[in-house]
Amino acid sequence: MTKIENIRKWIKNKAGVSPIIAIILMVAITVVLAATIYVWVSGMGKGGTSAPNLAATADNINHRLIISQADKGIKWSDITISVNQTGVTPVIHHLDGSTGATGDVKGGEYITFSAGSYTGPITVTLTYKPTNTNFGTWTIYLS
Repeated sequence: MTKIENIRKWIKNKAGVSPIIAIILMVAITVVLAATIYVWVSGMGKGGTSAPNLAATADNINHRLIISQADKGIKWSDITISVNQTGVTPVIHHLDGSTGATGDVKGGEYITFSAGSYTGPITVTLTYKPTNTNFGTWTIYLS
């Protein structure tokens, strides 16, 4: 017998997957593929949540952080003001002269820092709570 005849005989004697197993595998693959496509397509129509823009400037002469620009719809209650120095309290000042974390953020409003007896630099970070996005970090020198 030649090698080619041996290979043909070997191939003839090999049994394939049974038809029942083959059908079960095809159905399982189809179900997994359909579920994957459904999940992928159902998520495509939804818009992502992006953080709005906010810009601020450190005013070291007056010891405050001035909001220079803010997109419409940003609320002070959606912003976390973090200060790296314990005992330093931020106070938000609105254009109408009122204070507090209420209303929309507007350009020209500012944050002062009550530090008690502390003097020196503080690091201030503004974070947008809904998306946990960092607007920025500023260093302000208190004296």
